[in-house]
Amino acid sequence: MELKRQLGLFTAVIIIIANMIGTGIFMTTGNALGVTSHAGVVLALWILGGIIALTGSLCYAELASMWPQDGGEYVYLRKIFGQLPSFLTGWISLTVGFTASVAITALTLVWYFSSAVNIGFLQDSTPCLCCIQWCDSCLIWYFPDVVNVGFLQNSITQKFLAASLIFIFGLIHILGVKIGGFVQNAITLIKIVIVLSLVIFGLYYADWSQISRLTASYKEGASFLSTSSSFALLMIMFAYSGWNSATYIAGEIKDPAKNLVRAMFWGTLSVIIVYLLLNIVFLISSPGSEIMGSNTIGSIAVKNLFGTQVASFFSTAIALVLLSSVSVQMMIGPRVYYAMAKDGAIFSSLARINEKYKTPDLAIWLQTFIAIVYIFIGENHIGNLLKYMGFSLSIFPLLAVIGMVYMRIKEPNLPRPYKVKAYPLVAGINICLTSIMLITALIKWTKTSLFAIGVLFAGAVIYFFWKKIHLTSK
Repeated sequence: MELKRQLGLFTAVIIIIANMIGTGIFMTTGNALGVTSHAGVVLALWILGGIIALTGSLCYAELASMWPQDGGEYVYLRKIFGQLPSFLTGWISLTVGFTASVAITALTLVWYFSSAVNIGFLQDSTPCLCCIQWCDSCLIWYFPDVVNVGFLQNSITQKFLAASLIFIFGLIHILGVKIGGFVQNAITLIKIVIVLSLVIFGLYYADWSQISRLTASYKEGASFLSTSSSFALLMIMFAYSGWNSATYIAGEIKDPAKNLVRAMFWGTLSVIIVYLLLNIVFLISSPGSEIMGSNTIGSIAVKNLFGTQVASFFSTAIALVLLSSVSVQMMIGPRVYYAMAKDGAIFSSLARINEKYKTPDLAIWLQTFIAIVYIFIGENHIGNLLKYMGFSLSIFPLLAVIGMVYMRIKEPNLPRPYKVKAYPLVAGINICLTSIMLITALIKWTKTSLFAIGVLFAGAVIYFFWKKIHLTSK
């Protein structure tokens, strides 16, 4: 049984927006400003990051039009380079990419909610304003302060609530693609309203006499061409992650040759515009000395623009934003395992489609189970896992874009309902900039990057072991 094409253009765009807009946009700018010491450089880097995301989405759109199947880069790498690279991207998705990510997002959501409403039984101590920090030894957001705060690490209630949230969204997405898509659309629209409200009212109430803050330099000699700018771009790119999310459900999108291309372009472009407007609001709202190095720039901006009373509701707004992120990860992640199971790369039972609801129910239950296990293992362990695996999560999108170029050379006559415009410039920009970031990461964070590469080697060993057993059993 195959998955049915039930999702339209609107849902595909919503999925991209839901997966891209998370807590990163509310925290990254302050840290990037602390690294570069130049507001103008930070804005330029947000534009550059948007170019990377948009060029990547256009290249993925060509691949998706060639192979409109569920699974994203798993499908593309299998078609282009064979089973091993595709298995490794699925291996990372299953062990870290979606499972650990949805666990830490759910825990963060519960923390923000309990912080906002000040429910005593949810908290073991008074929480700080924001426990999420950017660690200069890794490539991803993680949670070092939870050990000191204790309200998450020591609270079983917090963990049960986060686990329940994951279970509920897992169940929703099992009960049907249309039901899951409807829920996803509804909570993402709430997210969009929150973010657009901040943009519109922020621009209205901003003190435009302080427009010079957009280009202010806080350190002599600060410039765009520096190693600190490469470091800041790495931070910014994690706020842009998720631009490829619609490709994971390509097999369930109606008329994918048209709708996927439009969704990838308009979804990514919309987020880029919103991000740039939000950054203008953030940088104008506060003096540089107040936001440099801060991971709570969103809260600072809201407080300065609207006052303390409005700022007290900011945690609730972040919780609602993250609600959409939990849902979309529970929706798209299992499609990768489903695609792997269809190819015999993992247990074939995960390719089962529920006869009543037409969803890959066992694949969804698998992600639900692993994510809940991560929650009870503890957020500090999840944070360390994400920290060490950040490098590997960036490798496979790069390989997919390289694969698109390779297929243009190897199979120029292969049907392509959509072809990237301005080829090879678009692909070249993405490959060059992403490669520079990975090289920078390998040099600056050698230990964590090598660990990620080691996990990939471990995945390769598992692949060959599975392949041997699978072939022997036939």
